[in-house]
Amino acid sequence: MAKTPSASKHVTLFAIGTGLWAVALAVLLILDAFHVHDAGNWTFVCIVAIALGVVAILYSRTSWRAR
Repeated sequence: MAKTPSASKHVTLFAIGTGLWAVALAVLLILDAFHVHDAGNWTFVCIVAIALGVVAILYSRTSWRAR
């Protein structure tokens, strides 16, 4: 079954957001490695956001396939 345009838009949006959180995590890890900034809970926030983004991507792909 062919995907609708809105399905691919959602997956693209979730992928972009997840990628931005991954970039933020990389920046935090680099800054923390040089002891420039205390990342604190922000590292955990980035990890959770990436995990939720992956779940959203997988869910939207499977829910649109079911239709």
